Amino acid sequence: MVREIIKGLFRSRAVSAGFSLLEIMVTITIMAMIMGAVSVGVMSYLDRAKTKQAGMDIKTVANALDLYKSEFGKYPDGLDALVKEKILKEKKVPKDPWGNEYVYINPGSNNPDEFDLYSFGKDGREGGGDDITNWSEEE
Repeated sequence: MVREIIKGLFRSRAVSAGFSLLEIMVTITIMAMIMGAVSVGVMSYLDRAKTKQAGMDIKTVANALDLYKSEFGKYPDGLDALVKEKILKEKKVPKDPWGNEYVYINPGSNNPDEFDLYSFGKDGREGGGDDITNWSEEE
């Protein structure tokens, strides 16, 4: 009798050895929810990384502008002069991480004795709280 029960259990498992459509759909739904949560975290990390990269680029270009001034006695009229005089090693002026040109104003309205150098940030427009600048806005 016990032997027949055990055989019956193994036989019923063999018949239902595959997954049902419902089990597969639940598994896919759970995986999609996990991937969605992970992608939100990754995207915010990428946004922060681009903001930090823009800040580092601005510092690099600002240092190159200061070097230009020390060599030629004044800041250049445009950033292309940094490439022309081989102060920037790249073959062209870098763009911000969002693909936009850095804004260079000489003399600056925020740095009257120097220059303003900034990126409009993720939205590509001035203002909006995401601009990255070479001056402090804590005034």
